[in-house]
Amino acid sequence: MALHVIVLFALGIIHQVQGLYLSHRDGEGCRVKSLRKPWQDLTDLQRASYINSTLCLMDSPGQQTIPGAKTLWDELHYAHIAQATYIHFVGSFLPWHRYFLVVHETLLRRECGYNGPMPYWNEVADVDDLNNALVLDVKTGFGGNGEGPNHCVADGPFVNLRFQFKEDLTIAESPSCLVRNISDCSFTGASRTNLDACLAARTYDEVWHCLEAKPHIAGHWGIGGTMSNTRLSPGDPLFFLHHAWLDRLWWLWQSQDLPTRLKEIGGANIPVDDSDSPAGNGASSASGNETSSPSCSAPMGGAGGASRGHGGGGTSKPNKGLIDYFNDGGNTTTLDHTLWSARILPNVTIADVMDLHGAFVCAEYV
Repeated sequence: MALHVIVLFALGIIHQVQGLYLSHRDGEGCRVKSLRKPWQDLTDLQRASYINSTLCLMDSPGQQTIPGAKTLWDELHYAHIAQATYIHFVGSFLPWHRYFLVVHETLLRRECGYNGPMPYWNEVADVDDLNNALVLDVKTGFGGNGEGPNHCVADGPFVNLRFQFKEDLTIAESPSCLVRNISDCSFTGASRTNLDACLAARTYDEVWHCLEAKPHIAGHWGIGGTMSNTRLSPGDPLFFLHHAWLDRLWWLWQSQDLPTRLKEIGGANIPVDDSDSPAGNGASSASGNETSSPSCSAPMGGAGGASRGHGGGGTSKPNKGLIDYFNDGGNTTTLDHTLWSARILPNVTIADVMDLHGAFVCAEYV
């Protein structure tokens, strides 16, 4: 069955699920914010606690709402794979990933008892020396580069990680390993110059295009392998630290003009062609690679060693079924746009996640 058909079916059966799930939050709003800190600033004990809680998600039985998902990690993976085409190179890119960070955090705290800060990867600090980044430390971090012909990660806490789902949501007969193929060249997109350019954007459309095309691609391509695969990237635990970094950058931009920018949203719900891609030049092809510096080679993807980039992927024309589901009344992203996580948490709207200090997100970057 084609992936887009599976996605439409999955979205259709949960359209009626609405509301908020509040974990460390409560019905009165945001009273105790969840701290988000750079991985570099966590103590060794805090890092170990986060890693162990992540391993707990990979070992904990799923909620049994997703066929084929054995663990909570599988369910998180499914939620991204199923709608990858519709959450990249579209207006909901930044809000959906902010929502997904809360989904991930809720599972860590509720199911695995994690009570420390939520880490993000301060990537600009590692631009000049990626291979020695603390996040890649074998003992206190997420393990290092891949090895061998398939570039499977061979050290660190996630050496035995295997993925149930393939890119088309079918179950892998032989689950694939965590793949990394680190590229210093590709990671240069996370430079301070690029970040400053994004933060100088005047509109939401400008900042979204800039963040997705530069620092976003840099983190995915810099790590390579599973992280460079459009659909499978959340299989690498570094995904959540990378997207927390991007979310922090968006929040820094929003904070320059509050409360005006808490209501700034836009863009298309479904990219019609490659011109909708912030990276341009064909970067939004469904299985193609992201654009990068011409001197950078494409990183190995995470599906049986296939080279597949972290691109968006458009359809030939907007799909009315999806547009109606998004609740925008058309193909333009609005604050009423529905965000979905495969029923791990109930649906919310973009309006619910715009304010980092609001009742749903209730967080603070330090």
